[in-house]
Amino acid sequence: MIKRVRILVLAAGALLWGLPAFAQTWALGASLGTVNDVSHKFSFEEFRSRDLSVWGEFSLDERVQLRGTYGSLRTTGANSNRVVTDGAGVNFLAPELRSRVDYGTIGVSYEFWEGDYTSGLFGGLGGYRIKPDRAPAGFESFADPKETVLGFHVGIDGSLRVWRHLSVVGRLTVHAFKSGESRAILTADGGLTYRF
Repeated sequence: MIKRVRILVLAAGALLWGLPAFAQTWALGASLGTVNDVSHKFSFEEFRSRDLSVWGEFSLDERVQLRGTYGSLRTTGANSNRVVTDGAGVNFLAPELRSRVDYGTIGVSYEFWEGDYTSGLFGGLGGYRIKPDRAPAGFESFADPKETVLGFHVGIDGSLRVWRHLSVVGRLTVHAFKSGESRAILTADGGLTYRF
């Protein structure tokens, strides 16, 4: 019995002694932003839909973070407002088609620490679930396919510590995946990160 108590006391002491160092290695965050499908062109006027994401990250090193993210974004479909060809060979302009893309990513971020401001580069792999909105009658075949695909993401971010453990974050991310055709979705997000 005394041996068990000693082991429990030693384990609790080791946990409490290591807790401050362990706690500084975790962070949680959330962001909200806008979306631009840059698969065919880039235009500032095309930032209009929304992106919502939450993440958790773990410090692998002083400047290296392992980040897992779950998000959901709304974007235009691949054939939205583009000239398409029907089965009879007739060309016409497709209407605006929309899709929801839910994603889960795992990536690594390398940070450049500059006091209260930190900037970084990141990249990784992800799974993307495409859920097209209902297309107008006669345009169903031009909507994005409903499927789950693999892809990757790369980006840059910056954060400014505003309180002891709380930082404001800005992030630009390109999500690239193949769903019917290659897609590249640019998101511009702002949010908060809390370091434990």
